[in-house]
Amino acid sequence: MSKKTEFQALDLISAYSEKKKNPSHLELNQIFPNPTQPRLIGREDTTDLLPSMERLGLIEPILVRKDKGKYLIVAGERRYRAAIKLGWKEIPAIITDANEDVCYEMSLAENEKRKNLNPWEVGKAIQFLRKEKRKTAEEVSELLGYSGRYVKQLSSIARLDQKSVMELMISGKPLSVKNLEELLKRKENRGGEMISPRAGASSGRISINVGKLSGKIRDNFLKELSLLKKKYGINE
Repeated sequence: MSKKTEFQALDLISAYSEKKKNPSHLELNQIFPNPTQPRLIGREDTTDLLPSMERLGLIEPILVRKDKGKYLIVAGERRYRAAIKLGWKEIPAIITDANEDVCYEMSLAENEKRKNLNPWEVGKAIQFLRKEKRKTAEEVSELLGYSGRYVKQLSSIARLDQKSVMELMISGKPLSVKNLEELLKRKENRGGEMISPRAGASSGRISINVGKLSGKIRDNFLKELSLLKKKYGINE
């Protein structure tokens, strides 16, 4: 895995950690889930939280930001949902004045710290940062503490739809990068071929491994490749 051992965005969380000593208490009807939060699967499952919260209360406050008279959750949506199920009227909360973009990064950092996100969800978060927040691949790599290659892997996985990912999970297979990449190949009818950047290769060059293709399919693939090379004037 091409991921750094330390998740660099965690220092965003330190910006509000001191406030945990004296959190505010907000009424639950003032708080709303954030529609852009990175966690997409299992956000409503609170089974593991209910017993401890009922017995001990909320040990760690949720994090929210104020938005047009209401509070949007930055971190702690499952704790919030568990509090509703327990019939609580209010919940301890830290109110951050960080802007929307920084709050999204905080939410991503919090979920990653707790290992709550699978690779597909991280890929979707990367996709959101690139398309909606106009971050470059280099900025995303720096934020997440991932190598450029790993960011590209996760971005590719994000092409999968949620239904396919859920079906893979229901089948009992772990949502690993390998399993998700194999699922993506099947969905895109790419068979056994692998197309990936070669280590040390110059920009714009790719290495194609067709060793797993059967003879006839391989011949057809090479024929089509030859036509493409001729069409675009590629001589090597």
